[in-house]
Amino acid sequence: MFTPHIMQAVRAAIASRMPFVLYVRPFTDRLDFFADPGDEFPLLSRRRFTVSSWAGGSRSAYDISDRADADTVIAITDGGRFQSAGPSPEPWHITTPFDDYINAVDDLIDRLRDSGGKTVISRTICASGVSVDWLAVADAYFAVHHEAFRYIYYTPRHGFWLGASPELLLKVDSGRFSTMALAGTRPLDESDRPWSGKNIAEQAIVRNYIVDRLYDLGLVPETDPTETVTTGNIQHLRTLISGSAGSCSAAEIIDALNPTPALAGYPMAAALENIVACEAHPRRCYGGYIALTDDALTEVYVNLRCVAFDSTSGCIYVGGGIMPDSDSAEEWRETEAKSLILRNLIVESTL
Repeated sequence: MFTPHIMQAVRAAIASRMPFVLYVRPFTDRLDFFADPGDEFPLLSRRRFTVSSWAGGSRSAYDISDRADADTVIAITDGGRFQSAGPSPEPWHITTPFDDYINAVDDLIDRLRDSGGKTVISRTICASGVSVDWLAVADAYFAVHHEAFRYIYYTPRHGFWLGASPELLLKVDSGRFSTMALAGTRPLDESDRPWSGKNIAEQAIVRNYIVDRLYDLGLVPETDPTETVTTGNIQHLRTLISGSAGSCSAAEIIDALNPTPALAGYPMAAALENIVACEAHPRRCYGGYIALTDDALTEVYVNLRCVAFDSTSGCIYVGGGIMPDSDSAEEWRETEAKSLILRNLIVESTL
């Protein structure tokens, strides 16, 4: 998908650690790129790309403004006119051991059988001391996930990330909002079987939470019938939710929805406590959001199916919803399936 010109510009931005984003909207092949070399460069448009880390909201947000196109990035990096802000966070480097994951999820299942609810537990798959052509990974990953919002970006606060998110957190356009409840997972090769009760219940928790939060804002959400959607080699249950945004701003709706039970769980406070107790790694941008905004449109996606990377390492984040009737070994297999495409592309692109 990537043209030589885009490849050159992105490589220049990566090498110089210039804030940038390259993205493709779902069901299109149009590449959009812009970078932010600093306030001394005038705005080319009012577009901005905002990155917010897990459960951080505006407190952890970083805006990449549209101040440089591909030609400008190539010119100022070749001419030495850009100075990096300095080192950025290195990717997490410890892979979650199988036994640690199984033991933590088994303990969590026991607690949920007493208390009820849902908690999303993630794990990490890391490699260090390797050299990967991350642009080749992104190019192939973008081509595979035509249904997703695909992105590769850098900020000095968050480092380098790439991903392909199937989950819209919010879209506001011409006074109307759209969002979705996306939860429940099964391999694509099981699509001829009925959905399990565990998956149906998990998705219902997410749907009901989102609808309730929107009602709390004074909005009147309309829900479409729940459907099965395919993303790569797996399937999810999805309910589209929409309505008039009324007097609510996009920021107010984001704050009300983020994070949803699809990435945290329910009840929310208990789920967040369980995540802290079960996960040994920081989530960083995983489960946070990425937002593209301009004068008339706001599009916000959950940061998932993603990897943090630098020149010699990478860390994939992947998770799943744990319910009282979950099976820890099956949950591990689900995370294996979710990460399979990205893992294989990284191996194929190792130099």
